[in-house]
Amino acid sequence: MKKTKVFAGMCIASLLGITGCGATLPEMTQAQEDAIVEYVANIVMRHTNDYDSRLVDLSLYEDNGTEQDSSEETDKKEQGGMDPVADTPIVNAPSGETVGNIAQVLLPEGMSIRFTGYRTVDSYPDGDSSNPYFGLDASEGNKYLVMGFAMSNDTGTEQEVDIFSMAARFTVLINGTERRPALTTMLLDDLGTYVGSVGAGEEVELVLLAEIDSSLAGGISELRLSASAGGNSVVMPLE
Repeated sequence: MKKTKVFAGMCIASLLGITGCGATLPEMTQAQEDAIVEYVANIVMRHTNDYDSRLVDLSLYEDNGTEQDSSEETDKKEQGGMDPVADTPIVNAPSGETVGNIAQVLLPEGMSIRFTGYRTVDSYPDGDSSNPYFGLDASEGNKYLVMGFAMSNDTGTEQEVDIFSMAARFTVLINGTERRPALTTMLLDDLGTYVGSVGAGEEVELVLLAEIDSSLAGGISELRLSASAGGNSVVMPLE
């Protein structure tokens, strides 16, 4: 309140200072000056409170926030954990996961996929001409993790493959702790968007890309790839 009175006094002084030339200020006793300052201070406070109330009713906000927080905590306790978030990293894989080959959820029977190795690069394609019309550059401080795969038709007849229409999702788990989604690209050799015919006994070289922090590039000791499509999923150790 003391600061408000000082502010009110400053307002009065400012107003008196702009009353114009020749204006004569009436003489006032100290009691009269204090009364005027008190009056203006009350006006200032009332308008300040009205302004605040138009922004938000803090008491209602605090009450509602408390009730909401309490309700959310109760719901979380009943559900046994946090609400799922799309980009929340999950360190430990679910105990019920299926470990196998990603071909199980992506390819027709009789076809297989094997991991051929990985490398980290600043851009892709990196020096080859297999994709002359489309290239990618990693963002600053990051690199691309390029995972290579060989898709094989182990049957005696030609097979039609359309992974693109399956809207498959891929996530790579690095060193057991870091999860990164595989990128969806326009690359001709992108496993996630491949469409084509694979002849009997034929093998097609494909890749998946994930953007990772440069600090991870030189310390990768374990890779696991999760593939989901059509309501099914499988985790494939990349060895």
